[in-house]
Amino acid sequence: MKQKKKASYDKPATIIGKETILESATLKSKSSVQVNGKFYGDMEIEASLVVGESGYIEGNVVSDFLLVAGQIQGNLNITGQLHLTKTSRVSGDIHTSSIIIDEGALIDGNCHMKHRQSLPQPENDMLEKKNK
Repeated sequence: MKQKKKASYDKPATIIGKETILESATLKSKSSVQVNGKFYGDMEIEASLVVGESGYIEGNVVSDFLLVAGQIQGNLNITGQLHLTKTSRVSGDIHTSSIIIDEGALIDGNCHMKHRQSLPQPENDMLEKKNK
């Protein structure tokens, strides 16, 4: 049986500090990143991304796992789990396969859940039962 991939928020290899403002075209990382300051640009993180309460991102984010306690203005494409805490503010469309939304989190945009290949589709199960 295939186990669910759980969020693994590793110790970040890169930290954008609370008093730091970084303006960039794209930040790409194969290891975990934590944002406590301000980041302007897109992010492509092949591990976990944590946006602290003082963290702010203006740009699109692609990541395996994302924990948001701060603010993001941009679209999110998360292959694993997205966790929005009570202090999070997201303005943009969300694409993810798993989401946790704490009471108090704010979302201004659409949320699209990706289908998991390993899960049976309800429509297919119904068709199989009809054909039997």
